[in-house]
Amino acid sequence: MSFVFGGARGRADAELAAGNRRTRMHYARDVNDERALADDRPPVHRSRHWTWLAVAVVVMAVLAAIGGRGAEPVPLAADCRTPAIGVETSAVTAGQPLRFRLTGPDGVLYVVTLDGVPVRGNAGSTVSYTESAAGPQLELQQCLSPTLTVATPAGDGPHRLVLRQVAADGTSRPVAEVQVTVSGTR
Repeated sequence: MSFVFGGARGRADAELAAGNRRTRMHYARDVNDERALADDRPPVHRSRHWTWLAVAVVVMAVLAAIGGRGAEPVPLAADCRTPAIGVETSAVTAGQPLRFRLTGPDGVLYVVTLDGVPVRGNAGSTVSYTESAAGPQLELQQCLSPTLTVATPAGDGPHRLVLRQVAADGTSRPVAEVQVTVSGTR
């Protein structure tokens, strides 16, 4: 058996240290020294992944609070008899999204057009569209749509947002309309 004496603690031979450890463990197993055997187990390094999880949750909460501002639903009362369109504002700045809602009878298919071109309003996964010859059509739930968002038209001036009812033969007719004025200045 060999020992290291004096100030050579930091400069001990790795092979010598391994031999000493093996001998110490051999004796510990012989006498069933559980404490010495437990000290030989590799140390458990607990990860700090929960810290990263906590940081991610806080960041997501802050982003949700910031992104949620101004995301209140467009005010429009549900009307199960008369189709209508409600817009957040009738004067929109170029480059800003145009937010709107629809109301009307359930069980009817609708297509929304902006200046005669069918559009698909974005409301996340809460609205499902079906492609048709008239354009992307949707059906209202409980006589009211969620707030839908489309890109503001490029040209300055008045633009028409029209709600069209789709018939069984695929044709559509306008049932509600609203005018939106777009300006290029911010």
